Amino acid sequence: MFFNIEQSMYDFMRAYHKKGDTLAVARESGRMNFPQFFREVDRVAAGLYKLGVRKGSVVMLALPNIIQSVVATYAVSRLGAIASMIHPLLSGDEYESAVKKQSPKIVFLSDVNLKTFWGRCHGAKRIVCPYLGYGYLGLPRAKDFEAYQGDGSDPALYMRSGGTFGAPKTVVLSSRAANAMAGNLLNYLDDKFDDKNRMLVVLPMFHGFGLCVGVHASLCANMSVILQSRFNVKKTTRLISKYRVTTMLAVPRMITKLLSYDKFSGDSITSLQDVYVGGDSVSDALVGDFAKRMEECGGKGVLSPGYGLTETVTVCTLTKIGDFKEGSVGTPINGIDARIVGEGAEETPVGEVGELLIGGAQLMEGYLEDDKRTSGAFEIIDGKKYVRTGDLFKTDEQGRLYFLGRKKRLIKISGINVFPSEIESVARELNFVSECAAVEYRVGDKPYIRLLVEGEIAAPRKKEIIAHIARRMSHWNVPSEVVCVKEFPRTNMSKIDIKKLQEEFGR
Repeated sequence: MFFNIEQSMYDFMRAYHKKGDTLAVARESGRMNFPQFFREVDRVAAGLYKLGVRKGSVVMLALPNIIQSVVATYAVSRLGAIASMIHPLLSGDEYESAVKKQSPKIVFLSDVNLKTFWGRCHGAKRIVCPYLGYGYLGLPRAKDFEAYQGDGSDPALYMRSGGTFGAPKTVVLSSRAANAMAGNLLNYLDDKFDDKNRMLVVLPMFHGFGLCVGVHASLCANMSVILQSRFNVKKTTRLISKYRVTTMLAVPRMITKLLSYDKFSGDSITSLQDVYVGGDSVSDALVGDFAKRMEECGGKGVLSPGYGLTETVTVCTLTKIGDFKEGSVGTPINGIDARIVGEGAEETPVGEVGELLIGGAQLMEGYLEDDKRTSGAFEIIDGKKYVRTGDLFKTDEQGRLYFLGRKKRLIKISGINVFPSEIESVARELNFVSECAAVEYRVGDKPYIRLLVEGEIAAPRKKEIIAHIARRMSHWNVPSEVVCVKEFPRTNMSKIDIKKLQEEFGR
């Protein structure tokens, strides 16, 4: 059971009863229990208030996953200000562009970006958070501040979103939307989490999955949040063992790397129970390999694929334990109205492909200073507001949703719709294919499919891939060639950067 979502993120999280000195947040170099955490949030909120931060002020957090980042996010929420979550390792030009667009009153920096960002803050007050220690250089000491009082509809977060296609956008999220996601998700999971659970947050807080699920939903449920600034198989395995981590968020590539590490085994990982995977397609083989590793070590951990986007505060569908079907991303979580529609916004029958629309309290307010994109992002059906995901889906009789790829990735061969993600899924059925991507290229005006495979494979294996796809799919889906790529380009969230691959290999 959760409280009223129409309040600040801080108040929503705080309202759920916190037990004594339970661990709230930790990383390898420090930790805080809940009483300490709440005191620090108030201390930072008071310092920001003294610097003039008020409701609607923009406070930019260009920080890695460190304790100060969690404290500062909730301190900003205490004041009704807007926390702009920025990748701490942007280029100087990218950072300066964001500063100019958002005009922050305060910027939080760390020694990982101090040299690059210091001279590009355009008058904003700079607060420096040491990466290896704990502190806020430049934050005045104060005790008093005026806490935010409102219905949660005011902007609370700016999250940059670009995905694998298109120019970056700044998504505006309200406290109400972030609170709704946390409540919807935890209720969908039958409120199974409490102070006995520990969430490993290695996905970055500048991304909604890391911040709103890894941190916000976890703290709402009294889970301890264990921070890791950058994924590393050795450090991740060590943290799981040290803190007896029960829950973590991941992208498929992280799981693949962990399974290839021989020390990701035995008693060091038996505490794992729930691993939620998003950001890319999850193969049946990956789920099976993870289950096998858990069985070998006597653990009960399960991979649960899901789906979401920043515009819906990330998670809006999730697979419940025991209900995984390859290609599926589960069913809509509580409070989510999911519709699959055709070009005329008419609902498609079961099994037919269309664009996924999401309705509910989790929707963004829009894109910052971009009325045209904001208008195009929403659809009104029967008086209800939905966000257009731009993703193609189908559903089965049990209500599971199947992700087929971005609308922009749809390839037409002889007038037939071809979905690259389906080709990739079939290719990955072969045990020597791990990462692959299908792109369109043209000879004259005629379209063809080129399948890119990461790593080196011999010519006979390339022929085997094409033959396997030909056996399993219609001839429109069969690649004309297989090309090896030493290493795929990646986005900030470790997704394969399809846009770059299309630019290089889609000619």
